[in-house]
Amino acid sequence: GHDSSRGGLFLLGSYRDNEADETLLQQIQAMDQISGDYVRVTHLSIDMLSRRDVNEMISFMLGLPMRHTRELSEQVFQKTRGHPLFIQSFLRSIISKDVLSFSIRSRRWTWDDLVVEMHTISEDVADFLANRIRRLDKDTVFALQVCACIGFQVNTSTIDLLNVGQFVNDMFEAVESARKEGLMDKAGPIYAFSHDMLRESTYDLIPVLERKSLHKTIGQSLALDPDLVKDAEICHLAVDQINVCKDILNPPERSMFARLNLAAGKHAMA
Repeated sequence: GHDSSRGGLFLLGSYRDNEADETLLQQIQAMDQISGDYVRVTHLSIDMLSRRDVNEMISFMLGLPMRHTRELSEQVFQKTRGHPLFIQSFLRSIISKDVLSFSIRSRRWTWDDLVVEMHTISEDVADFLANRIRRLDKDTVFALQVCACIGFQVNTSTIDLLNVGQFVNDMFEAVESARKEGLMDKAGPIYAFSHDMLRESTYDLIPVLERKSLHKTIGQSLALDPDLVKDAEICHLAVDQINVCKDILNPPERSMFARLNLAAGKHAMA
């Protein structure tokens, strides 16, 4: 018979649903089958933390009232989507770089919300968020792809020039949707990808044969700006876009490109 005085053996394992292969699933199924009087198998599903959960945790960790940590916890939630391991990783990162630090003078933890907002996430968090891109609605994904063509960051004035219905119905709404998903950050008039890896992953989603065409459309849209000749930033941005696809331009487009290059050259010499 069973001798309870011998004690027992406790085994604990963990895995991510999106990383479980067929072998692991078979092992889990086998453990379920041996569950009985002498062997107990318990499954615990760990969900993402809510905004309130994150605020409660950070409030407890920093020894501050929740009303004082609400802005910080919102930034942490946006960048990690409530993933406990990523929250820990992000907090360690901002502490190691003195973005979040303990002030002996004020005897409390201090931080600058704007600096926290612009702090980039780690690669493991970026990889996790990159997988979320594929689940977004098509307008948000396409808006992100347009931004990825432009670079790591994009000014709201540039988004405004592209908000003509040629790409998505509302570029601002789509980019803001991406920000709420933690894929982009916003500081003043600048939207920026949360990590270089996110920008690269988004760009890689554009079919290779369609990339030059998209760069061309972006460049031509920017070239329609009536103040293009006066605006050095937009002029250079338009030239950069068309430089990528200059081998697919027809003669009239090449002529337009030459005028743009001339204007950009004059800006550079000014």
